[in-house]
Amino acid sequence: MKEAEPTPVEGLFVVQKGRIPRIETEDWVLLVEGSVERPLKLTYQDLKEMPQTSGVVTLECIDNVPGGNLIGTARWTGVKVSEILRKAGVKDSSVKVLFHSADGYSTSHTLQYVKRDDVILALKMNGVDLPLEHGYPIRLVAPGKYGYKWAKWITRIEVVDYDKKGYWESRGYPDSADRPNP
Repeated sequence: MKEAEPTPVEGLFVVQKGRIPRIETEDWVLLVEGSVERPLKLTYQDLKEMPQTSGVVTLECIDNVPGGNLIGTARWTGVKVSEILRKAGVKDSSVKVLFHSADGYSTSHTLQYVKRDDVILALKMNGVDLPLEHGYPIRLVAPGKYGYKWAKWITRIEVVDYDKKGYWESRGYPDSADRPNP
């Protein structure tokens, strides 16, 4: 099967409900906390120095209509979420992982899902640093899920041992957010 052709960076749709935060990577840290043995504080440089992986993945807004333009494909490059969770030592009782953003947004995924090798924190999109409107310095790439599960501007990863919901999930959106025929 042929790999999908990436959408040019400037052509990939952007959906944003609030303000786009301005983040300076010199001051930015990613906290990994909650139900973990070793809470982490990772800098942007720490993430850049970790092993990187890439994949061509399609991002689609749940509000996209057939033939609509709220869909695009990019080559995302970053760090496997499973590697970060391995470093933190997730406790056996853990079931969910929440990704919190600088703009106040959050989304949740099952621990089982985020341990997949293709779930990453992207630092690059189509070979360039992630653009601000796409979540610079990092965004979650959640293959097979609708866009509301792809948190941007992530500042904290919270591992929990109960069914905690993110922003849209707590307002009735499906927690699984599976795209049909992704």
